[in-house]
Amino acid sequence: MSSEIHLSIVGLPSSGKTTLLAALWHMVREPGSITALSFDGLSHGNYEHLNALAKRWRSGNIQQRTQVSGARDVTMRLKDAVGQKVQVSFPDLPGEDFARMWERRELDKGMLETLKAPALVLLVNGDTIKMPAWVVDRIAMSKRLGIGVPEMEPTEWSADLAPTQVKIVDLLQMLMSGDLDIGGRRLALLISAWDKVEGDGLTPAEILESKLPLLHQYLRYGRDPWTWHVWGLSAQGGVYEDPEKNESFPETDKLRDLERPSDRIKVVDGLAVSSDITKPLQWLIS
Repeated sequence: MSSEIHLSIVGLPSSGKTTLLAALWHMVREPGSITALSFDGLSHGNYEHLNALAKRWRSGNIQQRTQVSGARDVTMRLKDAVGQKVQVSFPDLPGEDFARMWERRELDKGMLETLKAPALVLLVNGDTIKMPAWVVDRIAMSKRLGIGVPEMEPTEWSADLAPTQVKIVDLLQMLMSGDLDIGGRRLALLISAWDKVEGDGLTPAEILESKLPLLHQYLRYGRDPWTWHVWGLSAQGGVYEDPEKNESFPETDKLRDLERPSDRIKVVDGLAVSSDITKPLQWLIS
């Protein structure tokens, strides 16, 4: 294994990339924490910014856009139990820019090297998956409820209205074409906000198949050479508060009362649950 292995973290808007970074930064530096990968150093970014992110995460406060803007390009070195190292990059690629790659069919050349990483973490917010809306289904539901068929004005098509899985599948295809085509790659698919969807009683693979069937079929049947695995991830463990709105939730108090902040993290692999947020990263380099 080479020390030059490079991982990149990407995701659509509000997928939880900043929260993942804050939780990872805390956990790999938490005294007594036992993780598959441990902290080795910071290659790019600054400690002050990362410490501020981790402080808000520990306090149960959401990461404000205005507070996390700038200095977002972070690369840290992690190592496994035998000292083998990996570079993990959180590129300066906001989810909005990642989504616009699909909407405008444009690639920022400055992101070329980052997006050509041989291993990727793709975050998908399980709580905000935009499902396809079928007119026939809505009409059938209205009839079942006995409320009649509502009058609906035609809506002009817009790229931002596309279902989540349509955007993701096309973006993954883009990452396997043209200048970004480097051959087979590994993909860790993290369904974030797991605390919001775990009540369905499904495993991450079952959530993928039921709520993102197009993405499931694309990956399962190997149209492009991704070696992939899916996890559920709750980097927060529950609801966080917005200090600007003076929010206060009993659930957040329970998170703050945990002996170790990292105990709030949930990483779900099939039926197995742990708090080791580095496990998907270890799988990528295994």
